[in-house]
Amino acid sequence: MFEMTQVTKAYRTDLLETHALREFSLKVDKGEFVAVTGPSGSGKTTFLNVAGLLETFDSGSYRLDDVDVSKLDDDARSRVRNHKIGFIFQSFNLIPDLNVFDNVDVPLRYRRMQAAERRERINSALDLVGLSSRMKHLPSQLSGGQQQRVAIARARSRVIRHCCSRTNPPATSIR
Repeated sequence: MFEMTQVTKAYRTDLLETHALREFSLKVDKGEFVAVTGPSGSGKTTFLNVAGLLETFDSGSYRLDDVDVSKLDDDARSRVRNHKIGFIFQSFNLIPDLNVFDNVDVPLRYRRMQAAERRERINSALDLVGLSSRMKHLPSQLSGGQQQRVAIARARSRVIRHCCSRTNPPATSIR
């Protein structure tokens, strides 16, 4: 499902080269959870940015669902992000003028998904995180924990077919 082999990423300026990842390898099989931990400056954010296809890497290989993503152009990377990767940002990045339902709907609209399928995915995702009764609320009307669950629902709504049931709830963090 996810495999990085000998991935290296360095940031360069005119005066300095900083290695954020050195020959980093990791394999995560379907259904597994991993935790990303370490001290400040150890490469956690760089790893997540590379894994999320937000940044490229210098060498090594990265396969996501048996596709070598290192060969993809920017448009193809964007499509993979939209279809296979759900981000839950620390600040949640909810749109303040949109209610819960519409915040979860945003990435689905980018996919030009039909309204009926979007509604079904949104309702399923909100039900999984226990916020079905709050779908008309604005982010400012929710607690911090509820806002986090909206962000989780938004990430999960994009991949809801591949996971998620009441007996297999979404993870609230990367473990």
